[in-house]
Amino acid sequence: METPNTSSGKGRIAWILLILSLIGNIVQWRSNVSSVESYQIKTDSLISARVDVEKEMDATKEELNKYQGINSRLDSLLLEANNRIDEQKVRIDKMTRAEKNTRVLNKKLQAELDELKKMRDQYLEKIDQLLVENESLKKEKQELTSTVETISKNLETTVTTASVLKSEYVKVKTFRKKSSGKYTATALAKRTNKMEVCLTILENKIAQPGEKNVFLRIVEPGGQTMGNRTDGSATFKIPNSDQEVMYTAAGKISYTNVNQDYCLAYEEQERIFTSGTYVIEVYIDGNLSTAASYVLK
Repeated sequence: METPNTSSGKGRIAWILLILSLIGNIVQWRSNVSSVESYQIKTDSLISARVDVEKEMDATKEELNKYQGINSRLDSLLLEANNRIDEQKVRIDKMTRAEKNTRVLNKKLQAELDELKKMRDQYLEKIDQLLVENESLKKEKQELTSTVETISKNLETTVTTASVLKSEYVKVKTFRKKSSGKYTATALAKRTNKMEVCLTILENKIAQPGEKNVFLRIVEPGGQTMGNRTDGSATFKIPNSDQEVMYTAAGKISYTNVNQDYCLAYEEQERIFTSGTYVIEVYIDGNLSTAASYVLK
């Protein structure tokens, strides 16, 4: 027969074992919960990285393919870009199936995303260069020259005095401002910060020589005159009338009754130019001297 002390000792041991078992179960449960949460975080991160890459692929294709159909050189470049994106997609699919380490895979997907963005910027740069030299743009310039000639003929019928200075040979250039502060030629509206208008003020023996006020008016595709008063824009009055016209930029020239080349420029400080056809007018001493149009892609 067991003594009371022996029975009590066994009871205490049983309770201790039970408590230790409960503590072990709790520790194991918390460990399992932590593992599940850690796995879930890794999975969510992986899904997010994969979605980011796929969204960037779709967005890159859409942005590049906007320039299809302009000419054969651009179409060939875009075909090359699309093929490279498709190849990258195949590579990512294989990588996702083969790589079992979530952290390593996530890092590889981020590297693919960075490479895709770099490739997109490289192709946009090539597209921009092609558009600057684009044969179709040369054809558009010829058509615009015809338009300028028509505008000039209409202008001649409205000139009221022989002393009004006329201008010809309007040349428009657009530029992108780099982070270094330097400017480079561009034909893409979304990259244009600055527009320069150069022309030749024609010889006029009747006009009085001396200082002349030159006003540049750029009308954007929406019909609004570009510029604002904080950047130097204001209005001038049309001679012999009460009509006031807003101008984009202004300058002065010392006219000597012979052909003189002159340039005016306008730069947007807080936004870029929009795509479409721009109407460009140049006034000298308030009289319309010439007009032209220019297309930004």
